[in-house]
Amino acid sequence: MGRLQIAPRALVCKNTIIEGDVQIGNDTVVHVGASILAKTGPIIIGSGNIISERAVIVNHHSTPLTIGDDNLIETDARIEGRGMGHRNTVQVRAVVAGSSTLGNDCVVGAACSTAPAENIPDNTVLFGNPQSRRTRADGNPEHRFTHKKHLQYIHEMLPRYNHIIEAE
Repeated sequence: MGRLQIAPRALVCKNTIIEGDVQIGNDTVVHVGASILAKTGPIIIGSGNIISERAVIVNHHSTPLTIGDDNLIETDARIEGRGMGHRNTVQVRAVVAGSSTLGNDCVVGAACSTAPAENIPDNTVLFGNPQSRRTRADGNPEHRFTHKKHLQYIHEMLPRYNHIIEAE
């Protein structure tokens, strides 16, 4: 049995599955049905992240899987890699596979996947079927504003309709 550390301002719903050594930072939200599984090594989640319903974060590596700040991990997304930087969006049913890493301000589009062991550089967008990629030139300025508003709304509404795990 691992150790769970929840920061005081984080919101973690009771109907989540959390196993192993997991740290969850301030203002991060973990929705109902999400799974955070530190199978081999720990998982460290920064502040201001949104982890949506049925998202899965699993660490099969002995080194920590680190998720930076202000990331959005959408419904049914799967994070298996070694980590990600800040302000990334992993869309519905997207996968960060194997030992891959994401830089900052990246988007893994709906149902897209990284290769099993690739390092995705900052500002990369994976999209489409067949899958393509491009580098965004704008640095993702809209993410910061909408993400902040999304977090404010969730922090207000989620405790009204869900049971929350109390921070220690």
